[in-house]
Amino acid sequence: MSPHVAANRTYRSAQPLYLRGDHHTEVYQVLGGYVLLDCDSLDGRPCIVGLLGPGDYFGPGLNGGPATHRAVAKAGCHLRRESRQAFQARLRSEPELALTLTSQLAAREARLQQSLFLQQAADLPQRLAWTLAELFTECGGPCRHGHQRDIKLSQQELAAMVGGSRQSVSQILNDWRRAGIIDYTRHYLCLENRHKLQHLLAS
Repeated sequence: MSPHVAANRTYRSAQPLYLRGDHHTEVYQVLGGYVLLDCDSLDGRPCIVGLLGPGDYFGPGLNGGPATHRAVAKAGCHLRRESRQAFQARLRSEPELALTLTSQLAAREARLQQSLFLQQAADLPQRLAWTLAELFTECGGPCRHGHQRDIKLSQQELAAMVGGSRQSVSQILNDWRRAGIIDYTRHYLCLENRHKLQHLLAS
């Protein structure tokens, strides 16, 4: 890719963008859909460390070092991709972009620190409630199933985010579904009642 050219692409199926350890020099911006950031835990299980949505910037090209995680574009994801050199030129010429990036990275770091704390201090239902509240707020959109908000994420992916088994997460979600807190389909999680979800966080 020319250092002065950006390219947009839509991914019809899930596809890795880069792997952990790759010396990748490009910067991505999510224009639509979602990107998963993951790595393997010490016991070999996949661990999702981030879900990025529209507007988010990411990629090893941000710091010029090897990738610390794998990035996977989910089906339907629409991305902008440009070289590190081109992105740095935009940062110098667009002060608002620099502020946006700084804010995004600070918020991402804060979420990661909170997630690490919860892994040590909270049980699975508490971790699940906090993660869902964050996801619906940061990455959710108008629900296509008639609820308040939804997000394209499977229960298996959610389990990998909260450090629980697929079966345990499914049991909790079933209880919350019956309580009118959330709903779900095969590919989507839906927020039915934000107040009830917030009550879970306070309990």
